Amino acid sequence: MKNPRLPLLLLACLAPLARADNPAPPLPLQSAPPADAVILWNGHDLTGWSVFLKDASVNPDTVWSAADGILNLTGQPYGYVRSQQAFASYYLHVEWRYPAGAPANANSGVFIHVHDANAIWPSGIECQLKTGEAGMLIATNVDIPAAPLIAKKKRLKTLAPQAEKPFGQWNAYDIFCRGATVDVYVNGVLANHAEAITYASGSPDLSGSVALQLEGTPIQFRNVWLEPLK
Repeated sequence: MKNPRLPLLLLACLAPLARADNPAPPLPLQSAPPADAVILWNGHDLTGWSVFLKDASVNPDTVWSAADGILNLTGQPYGYVRSQQAFASYYLHVEWRYPAGAPANANSGVFIHVHDANAIWPSGIECQLKTGEAGMLIATNVDIPAAPLIAKKKRLKTLAPQAEKPFGQWNAYDIFCRGATVDVYVNGVLANHAEAITYASGSPDLSGSVALQLEGTPIQFRNVWLEPLK
């Protein structure tokens, strides 16, 4: 039986920096965003974002802080900060790092296509940031046809060897969402490709918000912006 993911594996090896349907290769760390970019993280506060926490008794202001253009998330309690604006087709750029000395199983994620009421695991796609798994796609109430069902969720493993940097160093996520297709790059390397994505309801409209996850480990983000794609 032919391996349906073999062409994608070859693509990851031969063309790690660009796809024909993407407007440009991923940008290096700290690159200036495109002129038409939507700046999601303004570098100093959560204007344009909402905070959702599993424990509603916790003051949301205690789980984040900002300094020198960096968003610090404590990781506790579980939850996320979510953009108040929804987006459809776009190129999302996010830079992240775990502090030096973080636990070996450090965990977080970047959610895309979030489209329902707040929940600890929102409906959408998580671009995984768990140590050693950056680039994996995990779908909640979303169908990724090529992904196997593991622990009641569709999980699409990465195409390429891990490109994550050691704790304390910055990494770049470049995520291209175009219609029902998602391409994910980690530090310039194509890490995943998914297509024919639909909501569990069958709706082809994948517009939704972006969210940065708190999942038990302190994590830092910076340079969070997206460029709308036509």
